[in-house]
Amino acid sequence: MITPRRTANAGFNLQSSGADLLDENGQWKWPQAWYDLYPVLIGLSLELPSSQLQDQTVWKDLEGNHRHFSSLEVWHSIRTRDIPISWANMVWFSQCIPRHSFQLWLVIKNKLRTQDQLKVWEAGSETNLRLMCCPLCQHDRDSRDHLFFSCAFASQVWTNVKAMVDMASVTESWASISAWMDQHSNSKRLDQVVCKLVLAAATYFIWQERNNRLFSRLECSVIQVTEKIKNTVRLRLMDFKLQGHVDYNRVVKKWQIPVRALNEDPG
Repeated sequence: MITPRRTANAGFNLQSSGADLLDENGQWKWPQAWYDLYPVLIGLSLELPSSQLQDQTVWKDLEGNHRHFSSLEVWHSIRTRDIPISWANMVWFSQCIPRHSFQLWLVIKNKLRTQDQLKVWEAGSETNLRLMCCPLCQHDRDSRDHLFFSCAFASQVWTNVKAMVDMASVTESWASISAWMDQHSNSKRLDQVVCKLVLAAATYFIWQERNNRLFSRLECSVIQVTEKIKNTVRLRLMDFKLQGHVDYNRVVKKWQIPVRALNEDPG
């Protein structure tokens, strides 16, 4: 890499132009030492610019188009690109609660430090592993698929909160929830936005309850966790501009939202 110090030592500065790199015969005049440090300069071809053009710096993107240089263009050129995922808009959307979305992202990626994940770290501690069980239901070792929402405790919470939205066909299995996300991720309908908020909040507060019981010895009942989820979603909905949506009356009535509230359009 040509460092600013080496550039300055060679007599160039921020005001130097392309013409400053050419001699009177139109040949490169790189410092001799640079050819040893940067052999690529030896084979660098030279296209003499028209005298009518203004000397300027340009950036060639991956498609070969000349663009104005910017950090954004650099990022697009060097970042790893992958196939778009179907659930992205399920997690990140304009009305989301960021900490809930981050939690849901971890759940989808199966990156939570659940007990089934810890077994990889504690391969030599079989006694401790056998003693592990789900802090919520006291049965089975907790895992992503168990906590969301096959666990007896989590299943009751999920049944309570999904009754608030149009998710009657979604069961307690993570496979059923994943299938629903794939189908509805890109929807911007008000009722589907509410479903997204409920699902993210449910994963957030179930995980929070699991950790509270495991590390703080604090316990909430099914009803208490359910109310946490409902109250959080209700408060978020109070920031929406609900008028004008076909589901307005049903959502306002279902979630008991005061008709005053509303300053953001979820569409």
